[in-house]
Amino acid sequence: MKMEVTTKKQKRFGKNFKKVILLLAAILTIGYADARYADGIIIAQAHSGRTDSRGGHHDYKNKSGLGSYHYHHGYPAHLHPNGVCPYDNANTAPAANENSSPAPETKTQPVLNAADYKLVFDSTFYYNNNPDLQTIIGNNEQKLLEHFVSNGMAEGRKGCSTFDVTKYKDNNPDLATAYGNDLKKYYEHYMSTGYNENRIHN
Repeated sequence: MKMEVTTKKQKRFGKNFKKVILLLAAILTIGYADARYADGIIIAQAHSGRTDSRGGHHDYKNKSGLGSYHYHHGYPAHLHPNGVCPYDNANTAPAANENSSPAPETKTQPVLNAADYKLVFDSTFYYNNNPDLQTIIGNNEQKLLEHFVSNGMAEGRKGCSTFDVTKYKDNNPDLATAYGNDLKKYYEHYMSTGYNENRIHN
C-alpha cells in the first residue's frame, strides 16, 4: 500500500515539475528579442542574465542573435568588433529609443524681397523719414524692409513717397468694411489689386 502512495506522489511531482520547467523556459524565451542593427552597432534588446567583470555574458544558445557571447555594461546588448566597444567612441551615442519623438523642426522665416514691395516701400525714403530707426537699424536695406513688413505697415508708416495708407483707407470706404483698422491689409490690397484698379492712394 505504501509503495502505491509513493508512486502516485512521484507521478504527481513529475507532472508538476515538467510544468514548472516549461513555464520557466517560456519566461526566458519571452525575455529575449531578435538582434538588430542600428547606427553601425549590432545590438539586441535587454534580456535577463548576469554579466561578468567585462560587462558581458555567455549566450550559448544564441537567443539574442549576437553569437555565444555579448556585452551590456549599461548599453543594449552588443558586440565588440576587433575587441573595441563601439560605445567607447565619444561620437557614438546609444541606439535611440524607437518610441522617442524626433526633434522639433525649426522654422526659418523666408527672406523678404524688396522687389515684391516696390509699390509701397523704398529703403532710402523709409530711412530718411523714420529717424527713430536710423540709430537702431541704420541704412541696411534688408533690415529696413524687415522692419517695415513686421512693424511699419501695422503702424501705418509711409514706406515710400507715392503711397499713403491713411489716404488709401479714407478714399476707399469699401475696404474699411473688410479690413477695419488692420492697416497692413490696406498695403497688401494696394499691391495685389488697388494699384491695377488705379485707386486713390496718395
